[in-house]
Amino acid sequence: MIEAINTLIATRYLPPPRTRAAIDRLQAQGFARLRRTVMPRSPFYAPFADQPVARWPQMNKARLMEHFSQINTAGLTREEALHLTLQAEASRDFTPMIGDVALGLSTGTSGQRGLFASNRAERRLWAALMMGRFMPQLWRRQRVAFFLRANNPLYETVRNPLIAFGFYDLLRGIDAHIPALNHQNPTVLIAPAQVLTRLAGAQTAGHLHIAPQQVISVAEVLSPEDEIAITRAFERPVAQIYQCTEGVLALTCKAGSLHLNERYVHFGRDVVDTATGAFCPIITDLRRQTLPILNYRLDDVLVPDPTPCACGSAATRITRIEGRADDMVYWHTRNSGTAGTETGLIYVPADILRQAVATATAPIDDYRMQQIRQDTLHITLDTPAFNAACVSVQANLQRAAEALGAQLPPLTFSHGIPPPTQDQARGGDPAPKRRRVTVQR
Repeated sequence: MIEAINTLIATRYLPPPRTRAAIDRLQAQGFARLRRTVMPRSPFYAPFADQPVARWPQMNKARLMEHFSQINTAGLTREEALHLTLQAEASRDFTPMIGDVALGLSTGTSGQRGLFASNRAERRLWAALMMGRFMPQLWRRQRVAFFLRANNPLYETVRNPLIAFGFYDLLRGIDAHIPALNHQNPTVLIAPAQVLTRLAGAQTAGHLHIAPQQVISVAEVLSPEDEIAITRAFERPVAQIYQCTEGVLALTCKAGSLHLNERYVHFGRDVVDTATGAFCPIITDLRRQTLPILNYRLDDVLVPDPTPCACGSAATRITRIEGRADDMVYWHTRNSGTAGTETGLIYVPADILRQAVATATAPIDDYRMQQIRQDTLHITLDTPAFNAACVSVQANLQRAAEALGAQLPPLTFSHGIPPPTQDQARGGDPAPKRRRVTVQR
């Protein structure tokens, strides 16, 4: 409890670490605590407690699932954890725990199942971090509306006499929740980006009548155009929490920038594009106890921003989250001396593809792009002016390719985004995360 109170105070009232050296000191203390109190209790990690980090096994979701029974410090088996979480998914009752350990199941954007686990102390720390950073006024009654595919005792930890917590199950659909949401009139609205966009549309159309003091995007990449629409509808800036199965990785600061959560998580970098500095993070969560996350490589691609932030924090700023490494788009380069000569591949940031749609002269409500190797880029447009939109997007992409020194691959277009039921059937997840740009290799 004391650590949770300290987290609340540090997050809400104390200035952030102002120098890299200050962050390094905090992380050194975290590593020492991991080696002393967490790793010895994990059968998998105990032999590495006195080893340098370079000798720790590099983990990913598949390896974590494979060794779950040996990695966790609570003596849980993977089979009993999966049984409980799958039972909760089927019944939609997310309250059962094993002892004081809450378990959850995630598929993320990869479609690969992952388990997460938290004990009472970890849940208090998470609640302290969230309340310290995002709760509008701590000592006044707040009403939190939380939209997600699955609930978990972790999220319920914020519930207290001053906070009324409402979970809105995405499996019921969004429209079905509008009456209850109007009745609750939340002061804090938390949802994935695509859900916030739908709710913003309902607010603009007059079906939804709420006035949240804080709007928070979670679980998905928030595109600039979605952010604008959400901000306009609710008349509030949109904060972001970059959180996944592996932990809370980044949060929006009071100045509006997204910063890595380096006070509590160490980030190594597997750089995938030297020009932008884009990297896949290799994380070590310095406070996780039940299911240690150590030297764990994520498939997400983050683009850093080296410029200082007005908030004064020395924690790394993130310009944008590109998406999954498997969905990074590459086009063939063009030899300036011989038109059409292929000399290699060049990385095409997702933001360039987004801009090609956002700046089209025809109105486009939504889109999907799938690149098939480097041979074809298939574009699906939701637009009332399909032919004009295709012409405009193609022209924008051609200009972008020329600016990059790349060859634009052949384009194909189709009209209309597949309905969610088709996406769900393909992905096996009844509430899949949105991926606007994908690659089939």
